[in-house]
Amino acid sequence: MEGICFRCFNVLWSLLDFQDPNSFRVIMISSLYNHSWTQNLASAWLGELQTIGWNSKTGSVNTCPVSAVRPEAWLSTGPSPGPGHLLLVCHVSGFYPKPVWVMWMRGEQEQQGTQRGDILPHADGTWYLQVSLDVKSREAAGLSCWVRHSSLGGQDIVLYWEKPHSVGLVFLAVIVPLVLLAGLALWLWKRW
Repeated sequence: MEGICFRCFNVLWSLLDFQDPNSFRVIMISSLYNHSWTQNLASAWLGELQTIGWNSKTGSVNTCPVSAVRPEAWLSTGPSPGPGHLLLVCHVSGFYPKPVWVMWMRGEQEQQGTQRGDILPHADGTWYLQVSLDVKSREAAGLSCWVRHSSLGGQDIVLYWEKPHSVGLVFLAVIVPLVLLAGLALWLWKRW
C-alpha cells in the first residue's frame, strides 16, 4: 500500500510547475484511539483542489470528488458571550466544491454581526464551515441559518433556531394537569 501511495505522490509531484503561484500541501491527521489502534488520514492539495486522499484503516487511495456533494447543516450554541447573550452556531459540512454562502437571517434580512470562520478541509476532499452570531437571548427567536451551494440546485437549506424548552416548564405542563386530574378523581370517588 505504501508503494501505491508513494507512486501517487510522485505522479502529482511531477505535474507541479513551481513557477505557478499554486501551493502544494499535504495534510496528515493521526487519530490515536488506544495503545494498539490508530488511524491515519492524509490528503494532498494543489491550491484549493484536493488531488489525493489516503485512509490507513481501509488502505484506500482516492482522488478528489468529481461532482458536487451536498452539504449537511445543523445548529448549536457556542460558549456564552456574556450574560443574557447566546452564541448561535451554524455548522455546514461535507460539501464540494468549496464556494458556499452561509448567513444568519431574520426573515429575508441578513443579520449584521454574522461571523464566518475559515473553510476547513476534510480528508475526503469535502469542506467544513462554521458561521456564528452573538445575539441577546430574547432576540434569538425567529432567526434562521441559510445555506446556498451549487449542489443544492437553487433550493437553499434553511434551519430555524428554536428556543430550547425549559425542563421546568415541561415538568409543570405535565405534572400540574395530572395532579388536578388526580384531585378531581379523588373528590369524585369520595362523593360517591
